[in-house]
Amino acid sequence: MKKTALLISLIVLVANGFTVVTAQEELIYVAVDPCRIADTRKSAMGVIRADTSRNFLVAGKSGDLAAQGGTADCLNPKADVRPVAISAYILAVPANSSTSDGVLTAYPSDQPIPPAGTGSTVNFSLGKAIGNTTNVKICVDGKSCPSDGELAILSRVSDEHVVVDVQGYFYPPTVLPGYVIGRASFATANNDSLRAEAVCPDGKKVLGGGGSLNASSWVLDSSNPRDDGRGWQVVYKSTGATFSASGFVWAVCASVN
Repeated sequence: MKKTALLISLIVLVANGFTVVTAQEELIYVAVDPCRIADTRKSAMGVIRADTSRNFLVAGKSGDLAAQGGTADCLNPKADVRPVAISAYILAVPANSSTSDGVLTAYPSDQPIPPAGTGSTVNFSLGKAIGNTTNVKICVDGKSCPSDGELAILSRVSDEHVVVDVQGYFYPPTVLPGYVIGRASFATANNDSLRAEAVCPDGKKVLGGGGSLNASSWVLDSSNPRDDGRGWQVVYKSTGATFSASGFVWAVCASVN
């Protein structure tokens, strides 16, 4: 399997429906059938007013989601584990009161509103509906999360309707029983190729993995499981002048059935 990327490695699909995202996050992704958690056109609260934000639940029964315009059950697939992020399609729908171009910004509901000019999730022009599929971190601390939802969406400049369809949930592997992260550092000096691997502990098999390198003049040439299924290996190639580089490779491992 060939992949090319800078710094961050890859997304790896595995047979049981889990996906492993960037090395920095080291999360396990559980996909769901796309389900609508919010549609402000169908909510009594109406548009998100210019320069204000609104919180949204990211999972729940249809009755829980109805107040925010949700049309289907979007149940947390790992009910005993709180997700830390979601993958969602966020659509900006021009409201009758829209008078200008605008920006939607999605962020965890327990965090301050992002400063102007940062954190754009969807940019749109006057009178045009436009959306974006994105991964969004959400509020995960039960003590600080607002009761009205883990996800906040800010509308800058104009009043806007918003539609949110969730496509999957991200979980830390450390809280999913049976899953661990294997990780190994690597380095090279004056070479145009770098091969490294992370090995799973005894009794574990690899589900996916990737690598991260600290030099932008290197690209990921290949990333795949070891032949014995006990770990993950990566190969990087230099795209310019060769020089030393360092980074790490990681593997998500699960108990052998």
